[in-house]
Amino acid sequence: MELLSNKLQGYLTAYTHNTADLATPIELWPRLQSRKPYLWALSNFEDLKEHYRRQTALNIVRLLDTYRRWGEKPLPRDLAQRILSLPEQEKIDSWLAALPGKANDPEEGELLRQELERCLEPAPKHAPETTSIRETGMDAVKPVQSMTFAFTATRAFEEAWWKVINILANGAYVNKNTADCVEDPATLARLTHHHRDLEPLAEYLLGRYRQAIASAGMEGKIICGEMRFHWKTDFDFAAFGGWMKNQQDQTCERNLIVVIPGRNHGEAVMMADHYDTAYREDVYEKSQGGTGARIASAGADDNHSATATLLQAAPIFLQLSQQGLLERDIWLVHLTGEEFPSDCLGARELARALVEDSLCLYLGNGQTADLSNTRLVGAYIMDMIGHNRDYGADVIQIAPGRGRGALQLAWHAHDANTLWNAGTVEWNSDPSRLGMGRGRCSEDGIQIPQIAEHLQVHDEIRLIEDPRSSLFNTDGQIFSDCGIPVVLIMENYDISRSGYHDTMDTMKNIDLDYGAALASVAIETVAIAAHCKTPPLLPD
Repeated sequence: MELLSNKLQGYLTAYTHNTADLATPIELWPRLQSRKPYLWALSNFEDLKEHYRRQTALNIVRLLDTYRRWGEKPLPRDLAQRILSLPEQEKIDSWLAALPGKANDPEEGELLRQELERCLEPAPKHAPETTSIRETGMDAVKPVQSMTFAFTATRAFEEAWWKVINILANGAYVNKNTADCVEDPATLARLTHHHRDLEPLAEYLLGRYRQAIASAGMEGKIICGEMRFHWKTDFDFAAFGGWMKNQQDQTCERNLIVVIPGRNHGEAVMMADHYDTAYREDVYEKSQGGTGARIASAGADDNHSATATLLQAAPIFLQLSQQGLLERDIWLVHLTGEEFPSDCLGARELARALVEDSLCLYLGNGQTADLSNTRLVGAYIMDMIGHNRDYGADVIQIAPGRGRGALQLAWHAHDANTLWNAGTVEWNSDPSRLGMGRGRCSEDGIQIPQIAEHLQVHDEIRLIEDPRSSLFNTDGQIFSDCGIPVVLIMENYDISRSGYHDTMDTMKNIDLDYGAALASVAIETVAIAAHCKTPPLLPD
């Protein structure tokens, strides 16, 4: 990077490309910013030997940008700690104190340290209260007890979550890619049956929700339906059976949506997954011994770990709704077609309907539900929450999109995680868990792991410019691009591991205690966002 002393001066002109009128140009006047803290960051730390190039400078810029996203109000120091990329044991106070000594110009380094201190809340004199959550994420802190952990911090929840994943991954639903079935000899030779299983899988999911609604005595009060649409492309994909049947009106694509009512039906918070699975790379790639066959993975982690979480969340949210604890509606949404080759198909279609104010659900028997008057004020996307990587274990990735609203949503997730970690101390003192230690993955993928201590997980808020953020590779990016506040809740993603888009995405790779902790934190997070009096802010 080079800083030019002879900056661009004057203005630029532009013309409509097909009807250029040179006498009436459009004038573009550049707004040149020369912000000293940013310049100090860029010029003072480029020679440091760090984990990655310009790590300190990027951390400084990240902190300055977050301060502005936060409405130029002092950032909680804990939030600042979460967004910085620092060695595991380094705290923000010691990092700030070391800046002048690291700078090429110590005087500028000290000025920069003072500027960053002004962006932060004062350091607390006493340890902060860890059993409170923030009512709005932007305003005053209001202590509130957990809304959902009484349901999720239980062995019953763990077993139910595991069993649902097992049903989805190892049951009758085999061909779960949107494009199934692929009509080529290599694929046909490997298929156990020759129809797409997304349709019966969708029916199974809707059936589970209808059962939960009936058990809660809320029939007639809950919207439970599907958003139907066709798969349209600019080019033909005749080899893919799912695409072909769409064109022939033999099937359609379906996003599944359950609306759990709050007091204000004009606003909603979404909790979403994708229920399709990827093709197995090791079966397809000949360099890995494959044959070129397109065979869908079992999808235990990607993404049945998230799908199971939504199913387990439904009865919890239904009870909160009955108790009048939801300020706004909660949408439980199963998106279709996230994986190749459909590429976030369901997310794109839902985002289009939200932008156009045209969202309508089919409820069956010719009935529909119009959701076009509800504003989606926040979205939580879950994509893989069950695999605990060996290096960087016990980490939950919280990856917000752009804007202040997304940062608010991320802070709710951090609060939920803090509350979970505080609760594990009490829960693990129960005789059933006392001294049980860490759990282990199932050796055969069939037997559920034995009961273990509840796991504490460390959340990392990875902003959209953070190279470790996985938002770009998920449905979440679609909603961020449309200006909807969104956060990805995900495991500590490792694209190179065994079990990602391959034959090993099975129950053997599911870490029950880690996944149940992430599922619990996600459910609590959505409850917090739906309960808060003030909704997340839309992007500036």
